Amino acid sequence: MSLRSKLITAFLLMAVVPLALVTVASYRTSVRAFRHAVEAEAASLAGDMGQRMEVVTSEIGRRVERVWDAPGSDEWSIAQASEHVAARIPEGLAEALGETALLLERVEVVPVAPAANGTTREHRSFILKGHVPPPPPPPAPEPEHAAPAVPPPPPPKVAVVAAPAASRGEAVVVDLTGVMEELKREIAGPAGDPQRAAAAAWVDVVGRQVVTGLELGRRSAAAGLRLGAEELARQAERHQWTVERKRALMQRGEIDVPVEREGRVVGKVNARVDLERMLGTVLALSRREAGEVPFAIDAQRRVHTARDSDRATLENIGVMSDAKAGSLPEVRSDDDWIVVTRADSSGVVFGLARPVADSLGEIRRTSVRNLGFGLALIGLALIGIIPVSRGMTRNLSVLTDGANQLARGDLSVRVPVKSSDEFGHLARSFNQMAAGLESHQKLVVEQERLHRELELCRRIQTEMLPRTRLRLGLAEIKGISIPAREVGGDFFNYFVLPDGSLALVVGDVSGKGVSAALLMANIQATLRARMPLENDLARLVETIDHEVDENTPGGVFVTLFVGILDTERRVLRYINAGHNPQFVLRASGSIERLSSAGLPVGLYPGQGYAESEVALGDADLLFFYTDGMVETENERGDMFSIDRLEALLVAEHQAGVDDLLDRLERVVREFRGTAEPFDDATMMALRLDRGPALSSPQVPLEP
Repeated sequence: MSLRSKLITAFLLMAVVPLALVTVASYRTSVRAFRHAVEAEAASLAGDMGQRMEVVTSEIGRRVERVWDAPGSDEWSIAQASEHVAARIPEGLAEALGETALLLERVEVVPVAPAANGTTREHRSFILKGHVPPPPPPPAPEPEHAAPAVPPPPPPKVAVVAAPAASRGEAVVVDLTGVMEELKREIAGPAGDPQRAAAAAWVDVVGRQVVTGLELGRRSAAAGLRLGAEELARQAERHQWTVERKRALMQRGEIDVPVEREGRVVGKVNARVDLERMLGTVLALSRREAGEVPFAIDAQRRVHTARDSDRATLENIGVMSDAKAGSLPEVRSDDDWIVVTRADSSGVVFGLARPVADSLGEIRRTSVRNLGFGLALIGLALIGIIPVSRGMTRNLSVLTDGANQLARGDLSVRVPVKSSDEFGHLARSFNQMAAGLESHQKLVVEQERLHRELELCRRIQTEMLPRTRLRLGLAEIKGISIPAREVGGDFFNYFVLPDGSLALVVGDVSGKGVSAALLMANIQATLRARMPLENDLARLVETIDHEVDENTPGGVFVTLFVGILDTERRVLRYINAGHNPQFVLRASGSIERLSSAGLPVGLYPGQGYAESEVALGDADLLFFYTDGMVETENERGDMFSIDRLEALLVAEHQAGVDDLLDRLERVVREFRGTAEPFDDATMMALRLDRGPALSSPQVPLEP
């Protein structure tokens, strides 16, 4: 898959898929929130129907109770109740029942008070269904179980002193005692009226309560607490009676209202209620703005509706069958309807079915419309991203072609920089890399050439050093060099002079590289050519000192040890020109140093050199080396040191030259470890055997 296809696919996946997920999540969240809101609203409406049912039931009870007090007489006695109440009821029945008459089928009045002749009157029934027209609006309802109405006392007449006293700033005095007495006389009226006497007594009680403000407040608070507790008890009892009346009404279709007068039950009024009409009236008052269908389920699982069309709707959505089976849940929801039911304390289940198909469809259409708008925007973005991706891939194609040419070895390739964005930076980096590779390639070629030249120099340098052991008389000599990575100025040599003596040379040219190797080769060739002709070592070294100073740049010098061993006399004549002290290991195990007696050659020419000599005995050992051996460093930066070398020589003073050199080479390599050597380590060992000298002047031995 190309990069352009990957970009487009990634864009689609990162845009379309999240948009679809967000749309689906938003749709589900909206539907869930809508359903919850509808369920809460439907539950509230169902609860309102229950409260409305309680109001209707209470009103029916209150109206039925008023049947006993039908209009026709303002005053009556309990003894006359059984004789006159039945005659008065038909006359004021419509006025007593009011609009509740439409909800009743029959009213029965049952007096229980004894008549004047000692008998009990039979109760009379009034069939109301279909016969009582809607009455005029009833008067304001009176509290249940209220005592016979007593007209409120007229406002007291307040006696006020003359105005001039007030104008003078004096206090206004109200004679409450006189006001109460006058009010009491006005309320009492003619003698023999028990109700007016009771009202006058009440005024007398009120008058006795007029005391100081503190006493009045204390007594009012105590009386309020007592009256409040009694009122709460009466309200609880009344509520329980109302619940029981409502439950009996819904179970039997009847309502019984006892009538009390002066603490005695003087009769009761029984009314049979048309449940269908009453529930229909309650349901008809329900709200229908959103097409809701209110319904009620009685104790016999019968479904009541306000309209016949509502019954058909409930039948279609399955509410009727579920209600008859008793399996209708409190909340039932599908894609078209939400049905919520709430059980009333009367035993009736009120429910509301609300259609949600249109609302859910609108939510669905809105979600699809939003998704369409989002996809359209994504399409526009896709149309815009295609040329951008084409430009990106074109730049990458140019870079790819340049990289392929670079891989084929064309280091001169460059790509055009056409922009200042990341691709432009990448193109500039590519050109810099190509230029760096080209320069590096030239450098590598040059280094390879130099490496080959250095390798050739090393080979030449190695060829210039003795490669075999030499045995001359009782003397046996051999040397080795542990090479570093670069060619250096270390050299050693041994050869036989025309007079039969043995020439010994060890030197180290300062510096590294080809220049030091060339100077080393020149000095070694000079010594090999002149030592057979010049027996005076001091004059020979002085001559080389002047030549090095004249033919080399300043600061170049050579440390040099030159010696001639007379194998017959066993005497070594030598000059140490600034070189490390060389060693003589005696057969007894002691060690002597052949220290420096002059400056390095070419450092400060003209200082002169003095020749020294040392006598050797049977089995003595001469050991020569360069500073690269004692200055070898390990990984921690520690040097091998001349003290460690002396200790090894003392420990191996009886070993042959081959064993000694092999042992020292192994110890030096182990000490260096993985550290790179920075200088050659050169060693040369000569041992004198015991016994007479050999007749052969020179016997080279193969290793």
